[in-house]
Amino acid sequence: MDDKPYIYCEMRSTFATLFLVVFFTSLGTSQSVKDSSIFTTQVSLSYAAQIPEGDLKNRFGWNSNIGFNVDFKLASNWVIGINSQFFFGNQVKDTSMLTDMYTSNGQIINQNGAFANVLAYERGWIFTGNIGKVFPIIGPNPNSGILLKFGAGFIQHKVRIEAEQDLVPQFTGEYSKLYDRYTNGLVLTQFIGYSHMGNKGLANFFAGIDLSEGFTRGRRLRQAGAATQVNQSRTDLLMGIRAGWIVPIRKRPLQDFYLN
Repeated sequence: MDDKPYIYCEMRSTFATLFLVVFFTSLGTSQSVKDSSIFTTQVSLSYAAQIPEGDLKNRFGWNSNIGFNVDFKLASNWVIGINSQFFFGNQVKDTSMLTDMYTSNGQIINQNGAFANVLAYERGWIFTGNIGKVFPIIGPNPNSGILLKFGAGFIQHKVRIEAEQDLVPQFTGEYSKLYDRYTNGLVLTQFIGYSHMGNKGLANFFAGIDLSEGFTRGRRLRQAGAATQVNQSRTDLLMGIRAGWIVPIRKRPLQDFYLN
């Protein structure tokens, strides 16, 4: 099953949500970033390199993660917002779903009778609502400092199997669901790091440690090669280093229009 249309639809939906939220809430304060803590809408794009722990490390190796955020930083430095993450990789450790398809020499035969080039990938999605706070202990102004964030929401992941030129019918259409180990459930997230808002609005970024704990369960009634119940409870953990670029949306201070 080709999940590219699904991924593209999810990403388009995320971008549309971000645009609407920003459009209707970009009425920030006209205070100076340098002199005081302000309200601002922050749109960010981030990347994380992650390693799995818990039950997830038995299925996957390290992965990449692309994150999209819309946050509202209040004048009190509290931060509330929404976050969407797409994580992906090619380090699939558990390929037991393919066991019954292997020949005696460990190959899979395609519909033309030749050896198939079969690849397995990790695909996943996280969506959360978040709350946090900036502690202006360090940084150039009261809007920068140590950032702590906590989130709760939904996680899902699966194994995507591809065969060259789709010459293995088992990996296409509805049959592919027998092999994908589709899993989802509740997720909790935490972030601790540094958030920087530049005095002149040019350098705005964050970086730190990113953690996720998924309390999940397999959702397929049947899975090929499953040695245990596919719907058993799981604890899926992800930890990594995340860095991102922030686009703050706010009114310009009045003095900006009159400076020589």
